[in-house]
Amino acid sequence: MLALRKLGYGAGNVELVEVPKPTVTNDDDVLIRVMAAGVCGTDIHILNDEFKYYPPVTLGHEFSGVVEETGPGVEGFKPGDRIVAEPQAKSCMVCDVCRKGHWQICPHKRSPGWGIDGAFASHLVMPARLLHKIPEGVPDDIAALTEPLAVAVSNISERVKIFLSDFVVVVGSGPVGILSALVAKENGASNVVVLGVDSDESLRFKAALQLGADRVINVVKEDAFDIVSEMTGGKMADVVIEASGSRQGVITTFKMAGIRSRVCAVGLTPTDETAIPWNTAQLRMLDVYFNFSSSYTAWDRALKLLKNTRFDLSQLITHKEPLENWEQVFEDLSSGKGIKALFIPEV
Repeated sequence: MLALRKLGYGAGNVELVEVPKPTVTNDDDVLIRVMAAGVCGTDIHILNDEFKYYPPVTLGHEFSGVVEETGPGVEGFKPGDRIVAEPQAKSCMVCDVCRKGHWQICPHKRSPGWGIDGAFASHLVMPARLLHKIPEGVPDDIAALTEPLAVAVSNISERVKIFLSDFVVVVGSGPVGILSALVAKENGASNVVVLGVDSDESLRFKAALQLGADRVINVVKEDAFDIVSEMTGGKMADVVIEASGSRQGVITTFKMAGIRSRVCAVGLTPTDETAIPWNTAQLRMLDVYFNFSSSYTAWDRALKLLKNTRFDLSQLITHKEPLENWEQVFEDLSSGKGIKALFIPEV
């Protein structure tokens, strides 16, 4: 089968190559035929040598698929079941972190796409404990959005929590930022404002408005602080979600937060150290929630949201391409000419 793989360390070293189809070897293994696989910013970071990985490895961790074969110990899944899968593979389940229920941040975890072979291929193998069935009526392309949506649900609905009538600002209008706006709105936020830059105007701002945002602000052309201050009568936001991962985005996040507000950190910054206006956060007594990946419970909630939301999530998908077009897809996403891209592998 063809697979898009990171073949070695360093920038580049990604190629579409022929590899053997994976097989079921463990009792709890499930062989999955990939129906749609989403491109995450992490995949592009791995291409550019900006995220940890263990080559050679097939990229891709956001996907929907169909069960083709199960190991002898698998219960609850059978060939033909439509599924998605959490990326928490190889979490040890015995360390203190796992025993507290946080296996998404287990130090032994190696997720598909960087630690084990992922979904940018026609097939992959995952342990049955990480699978979730796709609700009837949710198409394969929309189901492939479950992983980033589960991240937003885990971070916003479960960790920070949105209360009825909260004023929410989302810093960053990439896929996770837009999904964060949707989750905030579905959780009862009265106003959701999404901030972005020039490159977001043509595609991302439109999608954000269609998926829950009440207003978008280009911070290059408008003063976001003045606008939010006017909209809130000077109180500023109840919740600010940082989804850009940029240094300026982090600074803007704390500027948008009102007294006793909650800050939700979602975006990863390029380097481990970044500027935080510490005194501002201290004097306003902000609650800051740092987040990574997604909880088990967030996946079922995300799938229910995909089935029942009033918003059309297809507005988020700008590319559906075969794996052979991966270079153009990565280039489009890197230059702001797309939002969420899906690879549709050929079997």
